[in-house]
Amino acid sequence: MIKLELKDVTHVYGARTPFEKTALRSVNIGFESGLVTGLIGHTGSGKSTLVQMLNGLIRPTKGTVLLDGKDIWEKPKEIRSVRFRVGLVMQYPEYQLFDETVGKDIGFALRNKGCDPETVKEKVSRAAECVGLSPALLSKSPFDLSGGQRRRVAIAGVLVMEPEVLVLDEPAAGLDPRGRAEILGYLRRYGESNGATVILVSHSMEDMAQYCDRVVVMRDGEIYASGTTEEIFSDSDRLIRAGMDVPEVMKIALELKQRGYPLDGKLYTVEGVRDAILRALGKGGNR
Repeated sequence: MIKLELKDVTHVYGARTPFEKTALRSVNIGFESGLVTGLIGHTGSGKSTLVQMLNGLIRPTKGTVLLDGKDIWEKPKEIRSVRFRVGLVMQYPEYQLFDETVGKDIGFALRNKGCDPETVKEKVSRAAECVGLSPALLSKSPFDLSGGQRRRVAIAGVLVMEPEVLVLDEPAAGLDPRGRAEILGYLRRYGESNGATVILVSHSMEDMAQYCDRVVVMRDGEIYASGTTEEIFSDSDRLIRAGMDVPEVMKIALELKQRGYPLDGKLYTVEGVRDAILRALGKGGNR
């Protein structure tokens, strides 16, 4: 089921000025409940503008943004309520931390919403657990934590609202491989356990291949391609034409195919290539 949808959305910055720039052109795209959708595109493709429209930070010049089939701008004075339902985590969110303890920082939005202290405490604990923060850290200053831990605090500060849609702009940027895997794994599990719509923006093709159910490719303010992860990554030439790269493991698989190895299957993940190589060597796969 489509949870969040853009219909014929166009956005122009600096309209009717010498600096006029069209960031999005007649974009039509829907994001489904319970799925992780990856959003990729080179710099200037329109990703950031699109992301900020999803919870009403930017209003379209033309077109409609629909949440559960209703125009989020139908009642502009109530746009704040949309932001509780569509959580947005911008790039490097740890720089936005400000409160004296981790627990208070995570619970800020709930207190701002008027929730009672017991509800805040319960939901803060749940959100912290969701991103792998131990209870002992809740009483510490967020500024005493490591960079990866601060990233978790910032993400928990959005998860605590239990958003129906979770939009994340490069949530694993700057983290080491283990940190990336943990953060992205937590986010995928949040979507699965809550039936939430998760939209993941990343320049990492490996992240797209590993964690997304669907992928949307943007180019010059338009939707260049959209489909399941397998559909998108099965056409490497199309990705390259869009100015994108392909996962490193996929490059290895393509090189092996050129050398005559009969590889097939999901050649865009480590597991998929491993199984394909084992099958080609006559040792079976999926083990």
